[in-house]
Amino acid sequence: MEFFFHQAYQEIDWSRGYESLDTELQEIIRDAETGRRLADKLVRVWLLSGKEALILIHIEIQSQVQADFGKRMYIYNHRFFDKYDQEVISLAVLGDEQTSWRPSSYGYSRWGFQSSLQFPIVKLLDYQSQWQMLESSRNPFAVIVMAHLRTQATKGDSQARLQSKLSLVRGLYEQGYSRNEILQLFRLIEWMMVLPKELEQDFRNELRSYQEENRMPYITGFEIDGMVKATRESVIEVLETRFGVVPSRLSDRLNYLDNLTQLKQLLKQSITVTSVDQFEQILAEIIAES
Repeated sequence: MEFFFHQAYQEIDWSRGYESLDTELQEIIRDAETGRRLADKLVRVWLLSGKEALILIHIEIQSQVQADFGKRMYIYNHRFFDKYDQEVISLAVLGDEQTSWRPSSYGYSRWGFQSSLQFPIVKLLDYQSQWQMLESSRNPFAVIVMAHLRTQATKGDSQARLQSKLSLVRGLYEQGYSRNEILQLFRLIEWMMVLPKELEQDFRNELRSYQEENRMPYITGFEIDGMVKATRESVIEVLETRFGVVPSRLSDRLNYLDNLTQLKQLLKQSITVTSVDQFEQILAEIIAES
């Protein structure tokens, strides 16, 4: 809220904390017949004026235009107002690649009747022209925005992505983040900026050299390997929980991968696939691309 919606941030009484309403959010999503939906966060906050308010934050990260996005914002806003009978403030973060797509309203009118919703949006592409601000900011969301933009900009150019990834991670040290903050942001960068297997090893070597040179051993190879191993085990555990025994050939093929980002993608797939065979097919495609 501080980074993207500063006016709202200034009017919220953060000393009172906030209450997550994710369960209620999921209930509304299930009830709303609008097709594909990506409403991501609903929280109750208290304003400095003493009033309560609900903040509904949508995060749209698709590369294609979603024609019904404004309508979804309208539906969710009205449903939560009806449920809670209090202010519902809808906000949107757009991470797509189309500069001109900026949905910020929805409404209709007929016979003198009118109903509409206007909502603030943040377009991540706009931050491309504010790169110097992003680099100097101490807000961790500046790092996330940079990683997002560089991931988009380096599609199909692995060498450029390697250099961008190294630059972002070095920036974590130069900004003076704590070890825990660096590890948290590093995991997000790893998740977003996937490298081919050979370049991932180059990245680790360059990172190790940088840390040794600056005496900052915050991210060790052991920690990265630990993340890889834990994610592999989580994939198998999810598949076993859902489908029973997992073939040893699948475990063997999974052990071939040591790219943390790819493994995290597979973890998501293990939750949504309809069969082990479908998961094996996805795994085979990822291995073939590695």
